[in-house]
Amino acid sequence: MSSLWDTLVQLLLASALGAVVGFERELHGRPAGLRTHILLSLGAAMFGILSRGITAPNVDPTRIAAQVVTGIGFIGAGTIIHLGGTVRGLTTAASIWTTAAIGLAVGLEKRYWATAIIATVLVFLTLALVHLLENLLRIKRRVRDVEIVIREGTDVMNVVLGALAALRVDVQSIRNLPTLTPGTRRFDLSLDMPSEASSLQVLGALAQCEHVLEVKWD
Repeated sequence: MSSLWDTLVQLLLASALGAVVGFERELHGRPAGLRTHILLSLGAAMFGILSRGITAPNVDPTRIAAQVVTGIGFIGAGTIIHLGGTVRGLTTAASIWTTAAIGLAVGLEKRYWATAIIATVLVFLTLALVHLLENLLRIKRRVRDVEIVIREGTDVMNVVLGALAALRVDVQSIRNLPTLTPGTRRFDLSLDMPSEASSLQVLGALAQCEHVLEVKWD
């Protein structure tokens, strides 16, 4: 009974720590949010518990834990998006990888629980505080968000990125937004604008792109 209770505590702790990291990702609308991080941490803890319980001769129990490190990379890769010259999702992929390590630490030994809790706090503070710092830098760098609606089934985003590049506007991130209009797709683009590019120039260049249905500043 004691062993069952210990396992339950481990799984609950792993889920709670995963939820802390996932909450921050969910708060900022990232593709891997609360549920994903909880399940990742919980699953990693399960693998840790299973590897610790293997007592068969000539069997290396650490092999299960080692495969978690490798396998979690495939999930992290699924959150990385490459569109034009922009890469998004690297931070979320890193948080997934770190959350799996936290869950694994909880599942392996009780002596690692404090390490897992400290790591969770550091991950949350890193994500939250750096986000605030990025917002301050956005103001200094003239970073603005523009919302764009395009016709579904077209490859217009490469044309849009080309139009922005011609104005020397860098795209910091691209976020897919829900749309209520059938046959359309809606995106939020974070633009790093040079001093010589005016807001009207940018809007005009985007509006002239074929298959762009709507464009406006957030």
